[in-house]
Amino acid sequence: MLKHFFLFISAAFIAATSLAQNNGTVKFNNVPFTNESVAGKTSFKSNEFIYARVELGKTVKEYFQIEEPDRPTKPHILIFKYKVIYTVPNGKTYEERFTNGDYMYVKPEDLTKTYIDLDILPDPALANDVFCMVSNFQGGMYTSPIYRVRPKGYKNNSIINYSIQLVGGTTVANNSGNENLPKVTGNFDLIINHSDEPFIKLNSDLADKKVQTAGLSLSSLPPIFFKPFKTTDPKLTAAKLAAILKRDYPHRKILKMALDSDGGQLWMISKNDFGIPRYRYFKGLLHVAYMEDGVCKVGSVELIENYLGSGTYAALGADYWSEYDRSINCAAVK
Repeated sequence: MLKHFFLFISAAFIAATSLAQNNGTVKFNNVPFTNESVAGKTSFKSNEFIYARVELGKTVKEYFQIEEPDRPTKPHILIFKYKVIYTVPNGKTYEERFTNGDYMYVKPEDLTKTYIDLDILPDPALANDVFCMVSNFQGGMYTSPIYRVRPKGYKNNSIINYSIQLVGGTTVANNSGNENLPKVTGNFDLIINHSDEPFIKLNSDLADKKVQTAGLSLSSLPPIFFKPFKTTDPKLTAAKLAAILKRDYPHRKILKMALDSDGGQLWMISKNDFGIPRYRYFKGLLHVAYMEDGVCKVGSVELIENYLGSGTYAALGADYWSEYDRSINCAAVK
């Protein structure tokens, strides 16, 4: 009897945990959502644009357990998955499995919102979400994976039921099937018309070009610039850091800086295989907003002191500038 009781408690705990991680709601509409409450739709023709709003009840950062700071080489991401169940005119139904998942970029300004808006089949001029097959977004970017639909691959007048899913708590798409990860799922129907295939293909190509041009451009400075790490270390004063950047990267006009650190030991020593010091480095990053050739960007750089021998180090310098810096509207750098 006691064994059955504990089994019951365990099952109840698992069910409650699953519910807690999947209590978001997804609404769909043929126009982008605004801040006003919109009931949404559940069925669309294949010549309509489609957008979604995922309402979470808590911030995007909290719900999806996003912890790491947003960086040029490691942007915030969610895993976007979908599966289709389609019914042909004679009533027969076919079901596919969820895709492995595409990586979707999450903008820093979305982290504190209690909802996230999604492009499903967006108007190319309004396409906003950026997807990629690799998590560092260096493998080619594209618009919503739902634009892969090709109406002629289904019987005319078929109804495709899409289940879309956003998964957090991991940066590896292959792990997204873990039931314990935070996720949210929504469904809508797409009514297929073969004559819409050229329309969908054209819009898919145009939307791809739109997001590829914009890339991971920032509309505002990342949060680290407003809450930087503070220290009394005399080597890390704003004046000294500005002078270092001006000396080591004279072609870049520095607009704003922000130190980032976990607050532990500030300085570490890198050694070679023989235990001889190579350099001493700041255990963190210096994030930098700068202008180069008239374009404003956000990147990061490491701070190091090269070893000179006999226990001495060179003056602090800036090195290993991030490879994939993101552009930002210069007016947003304040």
